[in-house]
Amino acid sequence: MAATNTTAPPHATVDTEIPVKWSGGVKKHVIVDVALRALLFVTGLGAVIVMVTSKQSKMIPISPVMIIPLDANWSQSPAYIYYVAANCVACLYSIITGASSVLALKKIGGSSEKLQSYFLILDSLLLGIVSSAVGAGAAVAYIGLKGNSHSRWNKICNMFGSFCHHVGVSLFISLISTMVILLLVWLSFYTLTRKIMKR
Repeated sequence: MAATNTTAPPHATVDTEIPVKWSGGVKKHVIVDVALRALLFVTGLGAVIVMVTSKQSKMIPISPVMIIPLDANWSQSPAYIYYVAANCVACLYSIITGASSVLALKKIGGSSEKLQSYFLILDSLLLGIVSSAVGAGAAVAYIGLKGNSHSRWNKICNMFGSFCHHVGVSLFISLISTMVILLLVWLSFYTLTRKIMKR
């Protein structure tokens, strides 16, 4: 019996490699992620700028015949230094992760699940850092506004109104940053959960 040649001719070879493209839901998620990270950068930078420009100098009378100059500055409080540092970290982080999201949006065939897992962990860590900084700053601001008679800490906002106003506005902006980071955590968790459920 003659042997049969079962080798397929070159022209019969079929290329089965199909390029993987982003689905509409994944692409929409990445766009929302980049928008939130841009908002995080804007709010974090705004909080830092308002805080570092909060210095106020005033002549304070300590006796009927003596007046001395006193300064209120954010750098005089360790809590505010930590607050500014945390917001600077948030700004830098938003730039790096935002650029990573943009590159992921342009990349075809890459898996975003691993990147999203990293974002979920790092966003949660940043949420804790910024939240603690806002809490520390708000605690010092409350003492400056109300004082503490038990500890004999006098309030200063009755004398340094502009300084306290800057601090309050900065804390409010940073609170928005905290909510943006929380939305990022929820977005990453929701996206990963949907991918796992589809398996």
